[in-house]
Amino acid sequence: MLTTEGSQSPLQSQHREDLLHRIASRIRQSLELQEILETTAAEVRSLLGTDRVKIYRFHADGSGEVIAESIHDNRLPSLLGLNFPADDIPPYARELFIKSRQRVAVDVVAQTTTGMSLMEYLDSTPDEAELQLRHRPVDPCHVEYLTAMGVKSSVVVPILHDDRLWGLLVSHHSQQRHVTEAELQFIQAVTDQVEVAIAQSTLLSQMREQAEREAKINELNTVLHRLPTVQLQAALEKVVEILQASGGRLYLMSETGDQVDEFYVCGEQPTELVNGGGRQIEQHLMWQQYLRSPGQDICKVEATQDAGQELWSAQRMHSMYLSGGERPNLNCWAINDIYQEPIFRTIVTSFQPTQVRGLMIIPLRYGKQVIGCLSIFRNEIETERLWAGRCDRDTRQIAAQISFETWRELRRGQAKPWTENEKKLAETIGGHVVMAVQQYYLYNQVQSLNANLERQVQERTAELQYLLEQQQALSSGIAKIRASLKLGAIFQTTTEEVYRLLRVDRVVIYQFNPDWSGCFVAEAVGEGWTSLRQAQATDTDIQTYVSRSDRCIVSSFVDAPVPNIDTYLQETQGGEFARGCAIKHVDDVDTMNFPDCYRAVLKQFQCQAYIIVPIYQADKLWGLLAVYQNSGPRQWKDLDIALLMQTADQLGVAIQQAELLEQTQLQTQQLTKMLEDLKQTQTQLVQTEKMSSLGQLVAGVAHEINNPISFIYGNVIHAVEYTQQLLEVVRLYQQRYPEPDRELRDRLKEIDLDFIAEDLPNLLSSMQIGTERIQEIVQSLRTFSRLDEAEFKFVDIHEGIDSTLMILAHRLKAQPDRPAIQIIKDYGQLPLVECYPGQLNQVFMNLLSNAIDALEEGLGEGSVPCIRIYTVITDDDTVTIRIVDNGTGMNEKVRSRLFNPFFTTKPIGKGTGLGLSISYQIITEGHKGKLSCQSALGHGTEFAIEIPIRHQCEP
Repeated sequence: MLTTEGSQSPLQSQHREDLLHRIASRIRQSLELQEILETTAAEVRSLLGTDRVKIYRFHADGSGEVIAESIHDNRLPSLLGLNFPADDIPPYARELFIKSRQRVAVDVVAQTTTGMSLMEYLDSTPDEAELQLRHRPVDPCHVEYLTAMGVKSSVVVPILHDDRLWGLLVSHHSQQRHVTEAELQFIQAVTDQVEVAIAQSTLLSQMREQAEREAKINELNTVLHRLPTVQLQAALEKVVEILQASGGRLYLMSETGDQVDEFYVCGEQPTELVNGGGRQIEQHLMWQQYLRSPGQDICKVEATQDAGQELWSAQRMHSMYLSGGERPNLNCWAINDIYQEPIFRTIVTSFQPTQVRGLMIIPLRYGKQVIGCLSIFRNEIETERLWAGRCDRDTRQIAAQISFETWRELRRGQAKPWTENEKKLAETIGGHVVMAVQQYYLYNQVQSLNANLERQVQERTAELQYLLEQQQALSSGIAKIRASLKLGAIFQTTTEEVYRLLRVDRVVIYQFNPDWSGCFVAEAVGEGWTSLRQAQATDTDIQTYVSRSDRCIVSSFVDAPVPNIDTYLQETQGGEFARGCAIKHVDDVDTMNFPDCYRAVLKQFQCQAYIIVPIYQADKLWGLLAVYQNSGPRQWKDLDIALLMQTADQLGVAIQQAELLEQTQLQTQQLTKMLEDLKQTQTQLVQTEKMSSLGQLVAGVAHEINNPISFIYGNVIHAVEYTQQLLEVVRLYQQRYPEPDRELRDRLKEIDLDFIAEDLPNLLSSMQIGTERIQEIVQSLRTFSRLDEAEFKFVDIHEGIDSTLMILAHRLKAQPDRPAIQIIKDYGQLPLVECYPGQLNQVFMNLLSNAIDALEEGLGEGSVPCIRIYTVITDDDTVTIRIVDNGTGMNEKVRSRLFNPFFTTKPIGKGTGLGLSISYQIITEGHKGKLSCQSALGHGTEFAIEIPIRHQCEP
């Protein structure tokens, strides 16, 4: 039962706050969710004093599992690792947990349930809080359930993540127990911290999955590119290994009708299609429809026969197979259980002799062209699950669970679902396999060409030898291109390799800008010929020679040493190359029917013959690869053209891979920086909160001390006056009655009246001096805390320094291992300075404490430890405060890292490494000033603070 009666003691409140702080600190220190959950359960159970606290996590099917638990003296049995069916928590309860964040306390003895909505509680006033409690009888089924579990009191608080019910934090007690509202609020606060930990763990898991995907892709690339020829079989085996599958198939469609499809297989394989005439599963009409017509319903086909003699009609297919209306993913079709997929009804017979249960189809598309698919198989598995009592998941539970004895459920022939991470990895693998297949096709084309040439050995021996040398050189050039992923190095290597292979006078790579203008990005040119790239970079007057002619670009060929590329390419957005032109080549410019102005342009380029091929990045025209023969006409061979086109294809792939790598590296750097910034911000917030709490504590202590000291100090003056009067009266009595009676003489002798008359004034004087000293300390504490001065205001800097020294006075006194530290003040005439007083006092405290720490480690110069404080106006609007000690100093390596967060030279447990970092931020960011340090080994250390006298508001 939930109650609002009773008040919690300060000790209980402080204990809860300490526990909550420990849990929050553990979340910040550890990113391992299981460790955080186990700590949370143990700490909550310890504070509540209950018999069991468990954390229950929901599965996707609605059931759940106890993943963390803490039990006291085995008063209740352990449920750790046990699963509970979905029916144990009704749908309406889940809805209340999500929408209202309902928190429930159940008293089995009183048979009452008390619920409180967190949303309504936050919107209510303190007087209305009790009204938000909803009391109702416990459902008899629930009473029976908890009684069978041995529980008489329970508390349940939901744990949400991304607006979904992630789990529950549950407290069980074997005896009747009343739950206070403060305890429930504490459990909710702990749950909020757990939700933060879950969010952090989810982000960490995503980053780890991304890193794992990148590592596996690198492994695949190593297999694909470790040899000049693409090893598709080895690549398939690697993909099966990466995806932890039982087998796979690589299906490559034939490019022409006279060729046959290619198949690569690994592991356990399905049989041919039933009544399919020897066809494979990839040649099934449904499979082909998915590959060739992405985005369309698979049932909408125009086939006549596929499975037996039964006709396939769109209407019948739609009614039989696609009743759910879901379409497969265009880039990766992941099927967890092929026997549960209606559309696979006619294909599944090929898998029946195997243990395959899961299937993933990855279409291989190069641009808009489908070149095949990659199919990955996953065998059926056995699943083992521990339940709290016997559970039949195939039927609805209609009675309360009466036994929670561990029941082991073993299921055979189960399908292991494909995870989202595996799907993303498969899509990325598909892209790399497409590139490898394209290289494979290119290599096969080269090999086919070699085979044809070998059959003509006698007639074309020289040509075969030339082709062989050229292809070897091409492979070497491609290997050099792949050796680097930096675009600059790739471009330069390409031009140099093509220049060497074709023995031309000039090779250039031209890149289009977004507006279809462009520039030369790489060039290889022979001696004696003008460098177009160099002229492009040094000649700023080239643009003045550009005309508006469709075919001629230079209006004056006398003054323009190196004209710009034809503006025709810009005006037509890539010219004929953008409309599918694969190559332009000219053997002799003099024999071509070019306009005179264009012929003059080519002469200016020193060009007699050329080949130009486009460079595509995927389907986008990226630029041009051009070779020029300047020394004279040249009869270009088909081999020259083919080599240049292959080089352009490889260059396009290299550009795409390099840009992808650059994007990946940039994202990784951004994520790393975000994580470091988050850690730094969290730690600095904790440190700032500590200083704020310290200021509040100091101010409170000063206020509490000030009142009684004021009473004492005010009465000491009167006590001195009254004492003088009493002593005067005693002297008059002694003068009037010099011979008192015997009893009075004995009493005066016993108390030593003369000593009292002499010592009492001194005693009262000491009391007055002590109270004045306490008042000075109280004033220093109030000045240092400055809780009422959190905004910019004009203050006396010297007052802040003096109050800080007063607080540190106990550390300045002599110690067994060192003499007292001298403080030498050299204060200038400073005006009132506009600043954050509390923050500035924090800086003084950090710098003076570090100076004292340095002097306690040893002296650099002199025999007496000393701290000098200088203040001066450096110009009309800046104040400088210098704090100098004669300690041992530091080297340049330490000094350069002094203001870095978490950097410290102190032993573990003595320093956090945040004091100087926070001080630096306070001065530079909060006050727009400067904080610097000068030091050398053996010569002490000097800190200099420069802040403006008046705060400069940002525009």
